Amino acid sequence: MTDIIKVILVDDHAIFLNGLRLRINECSQFKVIGEASNGQQFLELLTDLNPDLVLIDIKMPMMNGADATKEAIEKYPNLKIMALTMFSELKYLRLMAEAGARGFILKSIGKAELEFAINTVNSGKTYFSPQLLDEIAEFDPADASGKFLEDLNERLTERELDVLQYIVKGLTSQEIADKLFISKRTVEGHRANLISKTATRNVVDLVIYAIRNQLVIV
Repeated sequence: MTDIIKVILVDDHAIFLNGLRLRINECSQFKVIGEASNGQQFLELLTDLNPDLVLIDIKMPMMNGADATKEAIEKYPNLKIMALTMFSELKYLRLMAEAGARGFILKSIGKAELEFAINTVNSGKTYFSPQLLDEIAEFDPADASGKFLEDLNERLTERELDVLQYIVKGLTSQEIADKLFISKRTVEGHRANLISKTATRNVVDLVIYAIRNQLVIV
């Protein structure tokens, strides 16, 4: 029997929250075990509940999604958090990525994609709504904070760019190794170099950086 994926929802819009809960609970594989309307309430829930995954809004009163995500990950490093976002919130994506979010889904997401996104992030991979990747690619880097390739002394190698393309597609280190006929350890070395050279914090932050700097094709 497949284990139930326990989910906490965090959003300050009650109508959206209710709809999201209904969609998630329609899938027998998932169960919403808690809800909060701001980051502070969410952190209080974590003292009593043990979710597998959290879906959290970015902009909320009292404590926003980025601050709440950072504090939650510091206390519970294995907690998987996915951000709920709208196109107008693109400038906050790196803040959420740096805080430790493992994926981003649009609030307009359909049921099938929602189920796929939850399963993907719960399995340890990253996930971005496809429409969101397109918007990130068109987003003006000048509108957000971050260090860009032209400011760096080091440049990426051809093999690092190959690895980066597969990272953006959400492949694991082993899957990338199989694609490129190299070892998993070599892939992880390239991954570490990519994060170091781009001055990013983690894989999700690296994906956003790569797309915004047009290092990969999405």
